[in-house]
Amino acid sequence: DYCKIIFLVMKRFLNIALLIAFQFCYLEWPPNNAMFIFEGEIEIFSKTESWISNFTHPIILIGFLTQMVLLLGVVIPNFNRKLNTLAVLLLGILVLFFFIIGVMALNYKIALSTLPYLALMVLYLTKYRKL
Repeated sequence: DYCKIIFLVMKRFLNIALLIAFQFCYLEWPPNNAMFIFEGEIEIFSKTESWISNFTHPIILIGFLTQMVLLLGVVIPNFNRKLNTLAVLLLGILVLFFFIIGVMALNYKIALSTLPYLALMVLYLTKYRKL
């Protein structure tokens, strides 16, 4: 069915867009530290001596697992829709947390960097959710 193929292709593109948007969420913390998510992930994976302790932190673990689920949604054609939606929501909660921190700290760089993910999440939930 032609409509089903279009639906699956668009869902894959949306998963890719969500993954990319998440990578460009920006974080800052005192004193004078700042990085994008992708920079943090590179740092986590490059420090092999503390690999296990890095993944015991709940925020890192949730972020990593949900990104893997979204990536599976790109690679596997008929991936479980509920699992994919759960990953979008869990990552969305994390990004919303970053957004709230940015607004409360009056840090426009943090708050604005989360908007692409949040907008794509709303698009996903309105178009592809169907739990």
